[in-house]
Amino acid sequence: MIPQITVQLYSVRDLAKHDYAGTIRAIAETGFGCVEPAGYPGYSAKDAAKLFAELGLKAPSAHIGLPIGDKKNAIIEEALMMGHKYLITGCPPKFKEHYTSLDNVKAMAELYCEAAANLAPHGLQVGYHNHDWDLVKVDGRLAHQVFLENTPDSVVYEADIFWVSRAGLDPAAFITEIGARGKVLHFKDGIVSNEATFKTAETESGKIMVSDSIPFRVAGTGQVDLVAASKAVAHADYIAVELDSFDGDMMRAIKDSYAYLTSKGIARGTK
Repeated sequence: MIPQITVQLYSVRDLAKHDYAGTIRAIAETGFGCVEPAGYPGYSAKDAAKLFAELGLKAPSAHIGLPIGDKKNAIIEEALMMGHKYLITGCPPKFKEHYTSLDNVKAMAELYCEAAANLAPHGLQVGYHNHDWDLVKVDGRLAHQVFLENTPDSVVYEADIFWVSRAGLDPAAFITEIGARGKVLHFKDGIVSNEATFKTAETESGKIMVSDSIPFRVAGTGQVDLVAASKAVAHADYIAVELDSFDGDMMRAIKDSYAYLTSKGIARGTK
């Protein structure tokens, strides 16, 4: 079956700060039946859950903190209230520190194993979202492969194929490699050859990388071959639209990306 289309709400964070309800309503009216929250700018999770219910929106995945330690119960309670199934980290807890040695990569994997064990009784799964800086070799090994080897299959891997491309890897081959872990995929497009540099920034859902320019583009207008990548999709339940930033009308970019992905049969919406 064709995966359902969703949208990473980090894309519309600036619009949401000024009018959260109006922004989410516009997304629902476009034809999205699902959204992927990453915090709730100017809103609360409880109010967002009520709004989503009113609009018939589901939030099967979210970018959220790792459910371990003191925050474990609060994260799980929020996830259950929001109806999440896949709890995905935008970045790992110690960010790039995890990639300074193989031992550190394995220690990071242990955190995700702990999170998976914490979530299992609730029918929830933890997940990892990649960038390009984590798709590197560490001590001669590809770090993402070490992560996969040291975590159970219940730990999902949310491949962001823009970053996969930027790391010099083939998106279709990468999707095939992660196999059944690829339950949610980010079909992000952009100018992969852009010379932008990226710096760390804090968000409600954790650290991210912010570009000093804007390489991101409407789906189908960048350098990532989304159609070719879609042919490797065999296990995804959801395919997400995401633009970290955009030089223009972000809501228009979201709508145009929806139109492209649904018209190409890559994902299905409600319209």
